[in-house]
Order: sequence, then structure tokens, then C-alpha cells
Amino acid sequence: MQIIRSQPVVSEKFIKHLENTIFYEARISVGTNEYRTILFTADSQSFMESTVIIFLNSFLKKSSNQYKSEIKKAESILKPFIKD
Repeated sequence: MQIIRSQPVVSEKFIKHLENTIFYEARISVGTNEYRTILFTADSQSFMESTVIIFLNSFLKKSSNQYKSEIKKAESILKPFIKD
């Protein structure tokens, strides 16, 4: 979170847009473990322009197939807060 706050431009090494979704992921590696947090930019379509970022859910990455279920989980967390 400190990197996101303090850097005017955040490297894709740390933040990456999840294709075909409205979400981004924060990427952190500790040893051989890779942790991911799904983010939502509440006030802008672009992560770099957003001033309100919502951290939805975090997980330990085990495989790329895991993303589908984690994205569905993020959508269900966010759904009550989004107006149609």
C-alpha cells in the first residue's frame, strides 16, 4: 500500500489490470509465495487517475485458473455498493 500511495506512477510489477474486468490486482512476492489483492477504482476508470481505491479480496496465488473464482468473489463483495 505504501508503494501505491507514494509513487506517481506504479509499475506493472506491483499493479496490473485484469483483462476483461473492471478490476486491478496488487501483486506482492514474498520468497516463493505470490500474494494478490483484487482492487477496484471507485472514482475513475484508470488506476493512475483514481483517488479512491477499494481493496476487495486477497489470496495466495496457486494457479492462473484461480483468478476466475477470485474475480467472482470480488464481484459479489462489490455488488451491494454499485448502483445499476
